[in-house]
Amino acid sequence: MKITDLQLQQYGIYHDASWQPSQTSLNIVMGENESGKTTMLRFIRDMLFGYGRGKWQGRKGNMGFIRSDGQAYRVYRNEKEQWFENANHVKFTEDLPAAWWHGLNRSIYEKIFAVGLEDLQGANFLANDRVRSRFFMLQGGDKLAAAKAELEEEKAKLFSGSPQGKRKINQLAADLEEAEKELDGLSNQEKEFSDLQRRQEEMKKQASALKQQLDRDNEENDRLEKRLGAWKYYQQAVNVKHQLDLSSQVTMFPSNGKEQWNQLMNRMKVIHDQKESLQEKLDAYKPVKKEEIIPWMGVENELEKLYVDLGQWRQTLSDAENMEKEKADWRMDFVNLGYSLPLWDRPLSLDKPCASVDWEEGRRLAGSLGVRNNELHFWEQREPEVEKLSDDLVLPKQEESESDWQNIESMAAELEQVLHEEADIQSEIDDISGREDKKYTPWLWMSLVLLLAAAAGIAAFYTARAGVAAMYGSAGAAILAILSYLLHSHVVHKKGNTLEKLAARKDELEASRQKISEKFPGQAPKTVDELKAFHNLMQEKRSGFYKDQAKRQAISWKKETIRKQEQQHKNWEEEGSILTEKRDKAEKAWNNWLSENSLPRTGAENLSALQEQWQKIYSAEGKGKIMDLRLEQIDAKLDAFAERAQSIIAATKLPYAVNPDSIADIYEENHRRSLEWEALQEKNNQHAAYEKEMAKLDEGWASCQREMDTLLNLVHARNAEEFAEKVNAHEHHDQIAKEWERVKQDLRMYAGGEEEFETLWHALETGQYDQWMEKHNELSRKVEEETKELGELQRSQGAIDNEIFRLAGDDSMTAALQKKEKIEAELQSALEEWLTLMYTEELLTRAQSIYESGRQPEIMKMANEFLKDMTMGKYALHISDNGKDIYIEDSMHGVKTEKIWSSGTGDQVYLAIRLAMALSFGEHIEPLPIVLDDIFVRFDEKRQRETLRFLMDLGKKQQIFLFTCHERTMHIAEEVGYEKGTGEFIHLSAGQIEQVGQ
Repeated sequence: MKITDLQLQQYGIYHDASWQPSQTSLNIVMGENESGKTTMLRFIRDMLFGYGRGKWQGRKGNMGFIRSDGQAYRVYRNEKEQWFENANHVKFTEDLPAAWWHGLNRSIYEKIFAVGLEDLQGANFLANDRVRSRFFMLQGGDKLAAAKAELEEEKAKLFSGSPQGKRKINQLAADLEEAEKELDGLSNQEKEFSDLQRRQEEMKKQASALKQQLDRDNEENDRLEKRLGAWKYYQQAVNVKHQLDLSSQVTMFPSNGKEQWNQLMNRMKVIHDQKESLQEKLDAYKPVKKEEIIPWMGVENELEKLYVDLGQWRQTLSDAENMEKEKADWRMDFVNLGYSLPLWDRPLSLDKPCASVDWEEGRRLAGSLGVRNNELHFWEQREPEVEKLSDDLVLPKQEESESDWQNIESMAAELEQVLHEEADIQSEIDDISGREDKKYTPWLWMSLVLLLAAAAGIAAFYTARAGVAAMYGSAGAAILAILSYLLHSHVVHKKGNTLEKLAARKDELEASRQKISEKFPGQAPKTVDELKAFHNLMQEKRSGFYKDQAKRQAISWKKETIRKQEQQHKNWEEEGSILTEKRDKAEKAWNNWLSENSLPRTGAENLSALQEQWQKIYSAEGKGKIMDLRLEQIDAKLDAFAERAQSIIAATKLPYAVNPDSIADIYEENHRRSLEWEALQEKNNQHAAYEKEMAKLDEGWASCQREMDTLLNLVHARNAEEFAEKVNAHEHHDQIAKEWERVKQDLRMYAGGEEEFETLWHALETGQYDQWMEKHNELSRKVEEETKELGELQRSQGAIDNEIFRLAGDDSMTAALQKKEKIEAELQSALEEWLTLMYTEELLTRAQSIYESGRQPEIMKMANEFLKDMTMGKYALHISDNGKDIYIEDSMHGVKTEKIWSSGTGDQVYLAIRLAMALSFGEHIEPLPIVLDDIFVRFDEKRQRETLRFLMDLGKKQQIFLFTCHERTMHIAEEVGYEKGTGEFIHLSAGQIEQVGQ
C-alpha cells in the first residue's frame, strides 16, 4: 500500500492540516524540535494500527491509501470510533492488520518498517521470535511459529513457575497438600470431641452471666434517655429565646438588605467552590526543582563524554589483560621469528642488534623507479591514434557559394511575387471586361434637362416675360448642364481607361519577369500554376546545397583533426625517449643502493616487503621495552577513566562501583530522569498558572468580605450566622414570641407539673446535661460491646454444637483418602500432558530453526545489494551458516566483523537489513510505508550523500518517509534530489506543513 494523503483534523499541535505525500519518490520531512515531527510520525502509525489504550481523547484524523491491487481506501479514526471505507464508501470495521497483513501488529511494524537511530544498534531485533516468524518464514513458515505459540499457551494453562500460579498442575499440587494436611488432622478427632464438650459448658455459663449484666445496663440507659429527651425541648426553648432577644436588638435595616446579603452569599459560594476545586489541583501536585530529580546536574556533560568513551574504557581493560599474556610469549616468539621471514631464514639472536638501513633513501629511490616505470607504462597506454584520410573525404569542386545561393533565393522570391501580381492583374482585367458598357447615364439626362431650362430662360428674357434674373438663371443652368455632361463622359469611358492602365502594368511585370528569368540559373516559372513545381525544385536544390556545405565542413574538421593527431604522436615519441632515459637512470641508482646496504637484489616493488621483514626484526627486538611502556600507558588511561568515573559517581551519591557498567547504568538513569523532568516541568508551569488563578479568586473573596462587613455593621452582627439570625428574628418577631410560649408549655407537659418543670429547667441551666450525656454514652458503648460479645459467644457456641454433632457421625477419613487418590491420578495425567507439550515444542523449535536458515539467504541477498548501493560497491554483506554472525567484506576481500565496524558503517548495514526485510514482506504480503527517523546522526556528509542516492532510487518503487531535524541533511537531500531529478521536500513548523520550493 501507498499513502495518498494525510488529514490531521485534530491531532496534537496539528489542526485541520493536510499533506499529500509522493508515491513515486522519497519524502524528506525536516522539522526542528517542537515543530511536530514526532507527532507526524505517531499519526502515521496511529492511522495504520489505531490509537493506544487511553490515548484517543481529542484525536481525530483520516488517511487515504492505495493497495497494491490498485483499490483505494480511506481509514478514519475519530477518538473511539474507527473504521475504513473503499472507493464506493462501503464501510468496514475490521482492523487493517487483521484484514490484510496476517495480523502484523504495531510492535513488529515499529521493529522493521519504522527505523530510528536507536534501532540501528545491532541485529538484536532478529532474536525476537515474532519478528523472525513474520519475515524469515513469510512463505508459510509463520504457521510453525503460530503452532509453537499455541503450544506455549497450552503449557501455560497447565503449569506456572510462579508460587502464586493458579494453573491446573499448581492447583492439583495445592489440593494434594491440603488433602494430606486434612488426613493428619483427622487422627486427633477423638481428643478434639472431649475438648469441645468441656468448652460448650463453659460458654453457656459465660453467656448467662453476660445476658443478666446487659439487662441491667439497658434499664439504666433507658432512664438516662428519658432525662436527655427533655434537653431537646430545652434547646428549642433557648434557641427561641435567643431569637426573641436578637429581634429586639435590630432597630434599623434596609428594605433590600436581605436580597443584597443573598446575592453576596451566592457570589462567595461560587468563589468558595472555585477555590476548593483549584485548591484540590494545587494540593494534588507539589512543584519540584530540577535538582531534586537530577541531583548531579553539574556533571551531565562529563557523564555524556565518559559514556561516549565507554567502549574505549572497556577496550583498555581488555588490552591490559592481553598485554600481560603477550609479554610472557615474547621471548620464544622473537627467537623463532627468523624462520618466518623469507629473506632472513635463520633463528634470531637476542644479543645481536639489527643493522641500521636508510629506508627513507630506499623509499625515495624505489618511488622514483616506480614512478618512472608507471610513467613508461602510462606512456605506452597513451599512444595517440592517427587516423588516415580516406578517398571519399576529398573535397569536390564547389559549384555555388553562399552569396550565389542567397542571390538565387532572392531572385526566386522576386519571381514568385511578380507571378502573383500578374495573376491578380489578369483576374482584375477579366472581371472588368465582363462588365456591360454604359451609353446612357443619369448625368446625361440631367444635362439635357438643364439645357432645356437654360433655353427656356433665354426665351423668357427675350420675350419680355421675365427680367434679368431669368438670364442669370439660364446661365447657371447652362453651366450645370456642361458639368453634368462631363461627368457622363467620365463614367462612360472609365472601363476603357482602367483596362489600359492594367494592361500597361501587366506589360511592365512581364518585362521584369523576362529579365529575372534570363539571370536565373535554371528553368524559371512562367505562370502561377508552375510555382508548386518550382517550390519543390528550389527545396531540392536548397537541401543539396546545405548538405554539400555540411560535408565540406566535416571534411575540413577531419583534416584538421588528423593534423593534430600526427603532431601529438610526434610529441609522444619524443616524450618516450626522455622517459626511457630517466627510467634507466633510476634503476641504476636503486641497484647501487641495494648493494651499499647489503640487501638482496629485488625489484623496487618489493621494498615494502623487504622493509616489513626488517621492521619485524627491529620491532620484535624492542617489543619487551615497548610492552612495559604500553602497560604504563594503559594503567594511566585506566586511572584517568577511574578518576572521571569516581567524580561522577560521587556527584550522584549512588552506591555504584567504579566500572564501565556503572557509568552505563548512571547514563540510562540520567536519560530516564531527564525525560521525567520534562514531564514535571509542564506540571510546574500548570501549578504556577493555578496559583495565579487562586490569587485572583482571593482578591474577589476579599471584595465580597468588605461588602459583607458593611451589611454586618448595619445590624451590629459579629459574623454571618449572627447577621442571619438577627435579620430572620427581626422579620418574624411576633411568630417567635408565640413560639416561645408554645415551647415552655411543651416542656411543662414533658416534666409533668409546674414544680417538676422548675426543677428540670434549673437542672438544665446548671449543666447536669453533660454528666447525663457522658454517662449515657458510656452505657451505650458498654451495651453495644456486651451485645457484640454475647453474639460472638452464641456464634461460637453454635459452631461448637455443630462440630460436636458432626464428629458424632463423621466418616471424613474415608472421604479424605478417596479425595487424595483422585487428586494424585489427575495430577499424574496433567504432568504427562505437560511433558508431551514440552517435547512437541522442542521439536517445533528445531523445525523453525531449520526453516529460518533456508529463508535468510533470500533477505540477506537483497540486503547485500542494498549495502553495495549505499557504499558505492565498497562493502559486501555475509551471514554465517547458523545465521547468528554478520560480517562484511571490503573491495580488497578484507573481512570485518561487527566489533570493528565504525558507527556509520554499522548503521548502513543494519539499515540495509531492515529495508530488505520490509521489501520482502511487501513481495509476499503487501508493501507498507517505511518510516526513517533521524538515521543520519552518525553519518558524515559523504556517507549521507551515498545513502540518500540509494534511498532516492528505492523511493521510486517503495514509499519511504525520511524525517530529520538537521537542516544540513535537508540541504544535502535537495542537492541529491536535484541530481537524481526526484524527491519531495517538506518543512514542518509549529503544526504547519509546507512543501519546499512552492
